[in-house]
Amino acid sequence: LEAPVMAAVDLRAVAQQVVAELAPKAIGKQQTLEFEGDASCPIPGNATLLAVLVRNLVDNAVRYSPPSARIKVAVQLQGGHVALIVEDSGPGLDDADSMRLGERFFRVTGSLESGSGLGWSIVRRIAAVHRLDIAVGHSSELGGLAVRVISNKK
Repeated sequence: LEAPVMAAVDLRAVAQQVVAELAPKAIGKQQTLEFEGDASCPIPGNATLLAVLVRNLVDNAVRYSPPSARIKVAVQLQGGHVALIVEDSGPGLDDADSMRLGERFFRVTGSLESGSGLGWSIVRRIAAVHRLDIAVGHSSELGGLAVRVISNKK
């Protein structure tokens, strides 16, 4: 497999575009989809792959959060790192399920949504290629799931 072509990519612009593309799906579920981003958040990467990573995370938030949920996507500079944060007011995940995210074909039980469970596996592979760290936890602001994707220091 050939390594992807890397260049400076503004992660804020990529995330903003993905949020705009997924907004109709969120509106269809009466969800609030918010975006906030610092001026410019460049990281070395492949724009197409980074868009797939962001799309998977935001689509999961929309898909697995209940109607009228709030979903917030933020891209910010944090102490020399670029951080992509996707959080929601959905039910969140317990620690055991959080640990298994990214296992191929793993799906959280009780979900009525269709899917193969490959989205997280893809996210983890794209993150690894870009040397990005992923942390999954609880959203202190919204109460549901919070996913943080952090770049290496510049």
